[in-house]
Amino acid sequence: MLRPQGHSSAFTPAEGVSQRYADEAPPLPVPNGWFCLGFSAELAPGKVATRQLAGQDVVLFRTRGGVLRASRAYCPHLGAHIGAGGRVEGEEIVCSFHGFGFGPDGACTRTGYGTRPPKASLSLLPVREENGLIMVWHHHAGDPPIWEPRAAHAGDFSPVARDTTACAGHPQEVLENIVDFGHLTTLHAPRVSSARVPKSFTEDGVRGHVTLEMAVCPPGWKKPMPTTYEFTLHGLGGTEVHISMPAGFTVRIWFMATPVTPWRIQLRSGIEARVPAPGLLPAPLGRMLATAGTYAVSQFVLWYHNRVFLFSERNGDVPVWNTKEYLPGPRLAEGDGPITRYRRWAGQFYPPSTEPVVLGQDPLHDLGSAERGD
Repeated sequence: MLRPQGHSSAFTPAEGVSQRYADEAPPLPVPNGWFCLGFSAELAPGKVATRQLAGQDVVLFRTRGGVLRASRAYCPHLGAHIGAGGRVEGEEIVCSFHGFGFGPDGACTRTGYGTRPPKASLSLLPVREENGLIMVWHHHAGDPPIWEPRAAHAGDFSPVARDTTACAGHPQEVLENIVDFGHLTTLHAPRVSSARVPKSFTEDGVRGHVTLEMAVCPPGWKKPMPTTYEFTLHGLGGTEVHISMPAGFTVRIWFMATPVTPWRIQLRSGIEARVPAPGLLPAPLGRMLATAGTYAVSQFVLWYHNRVFLFSERNGDVPVWNTKEYLPGPRLAEGDGPITRYRRWAGQFYPPSTEPVVLGQDPLHDLGSAERGD
């Protein structure tokens, strides 16, 4: 079985603190929803890890039996950080300060000196593992999950190639790129030479869907490669992308934006390619070559995705996110795409007290010319 490969991005973006919001509150709060705090392969049985979500530390741990849990960081005994020196013993996580142990349900099971444990519990957070991703639920009022992070496409997904980096920005801004059709052939040119939209942004409750057909020019290719991208947005925490390429190649990408501190996010990419087995070879050899091809193509797609679409100083999204300002009422033009509709859909993920996040005006044409294939 292939082991997923992961590392910090090899294409480091420029300094990622947006000076626009360095000394003031950012214009958008943290949305409610599921957010990716890591990959399943990063948390083996017995391991403890600390991640950030919405300005708070979250401790992830996996018991020796494989049970995954997510907890707020501080021990209810005397406030020590569970992730700083905490360890897994059997099915418990043990605080390093006084040796208090806590079971998978969060309840204190023992002290470090053999006395009766107090009636105390860790503050567990809803956590799920879906397709090799660790997803933790955030809600501004602490309400339980109102939907589950289910994949749109059937079949197991195991991110053979994965990557994590940080930059300035907000989850809503990241996913807005999907419906910002106008930037595809401007910012990402010449690698994207054309784009059309057979299926514009459609709403399905907490999910949204977009289909794009683009002509993409990978390095070394003499002519553009027709590629179909099917996006499924899962709240504002990320998107699942199903990519169809010539010769039967398919790629699935999970691209997740996790808010860690005000106007700063972690971006995680998990990629798996599916390479068809050569039909003229014996079945075992064909499967072996397809498996090797899956690994090679997955790594290439990760490299290409990062190098061309994310971190390029001239053509990448991250340098834009690092420095841009959020405009609640942008002056949109024909060809921009259904940004208004997307933002209205995104409004459902914020606390009721939030200032309206819809646009201050409607664009002249909410479905731009790129969407009509003009």
